[in-house]
Amino acid sequence: MKTHKQIWEAIAEEIKEGVISGRYEPDERLKEAELAEKYSVSKTPVREALRYLERIGFVEIVPHTMARVKKMNQKEVEDLYMIQGVLEGLAGREALKHLNEGDHEKMKTCLDLLEKHSREKNPSEYEKANIKFHGIFWKACHNSKLTELINNIHEQLQKFRSITRRYPERFKDLAGDHRKIFEAVVQRDAMKVDLLFQSHVAKQKKYIVDILEKENHL
Repeated sequence: MKTHKQIWEAIAEEIKEGVISGRYEPDERLKEAELAEKYSVSKTPVREALRYLERIGFVEIVPHTMARVKKMNQKEVEDLYMIQGVLEGLAGREALKHLNEGDHEKMKTCLDLLEKHSREKNPSEYEKANIKFHGIFWKACHNSKLTELINNIHEQLQKFRSITRRYPERFKDLAGDHRKIFEAVVQRDAMKVDLLFQSHVAKQKKYIVDILEKENHL
């Protein structure tokens, strides 16, 4: 575990990655005693980790009974992505007032990586480049409250990475959306940047909902 993080944060990160990678299945019980033994810690940091994971929607805790991996739910997907689209669009529009040539160069680097990792079907590296690209806008919007809201929703959306990792080919055209956003940035078209971000997020939502509907009817 990473030494610069508090123990409970490192445990939460590992469990979260376990859910995303499929190591922990939906409805699988997470036992405090077993996790404490696995990480060689007391139950206290395990409890804190599980409480955090409950807040961001990865687990559900039944008081005095158990914690288990939370199932994905179509309504939750639709609600979270609807909010994310509006927030991302607003951040993009506000960021345009402050973006500079240095930011443009960073975006170009991210675009190359996004397209490369999409072609190579490398979702974990794609995710990193994706966060870097979006993070340029979050930082440049110069609105800490907006950034806080985006980060909060983003944390809750991470659980759906398990779907993008299982079906990388279904999401390949999302990489091209980023280049369209960049072109609108260069044109300094704030409204277009806003609409493109919202369209990008809506498209991702649709792909995830379609997959969930298909899997629920298998």
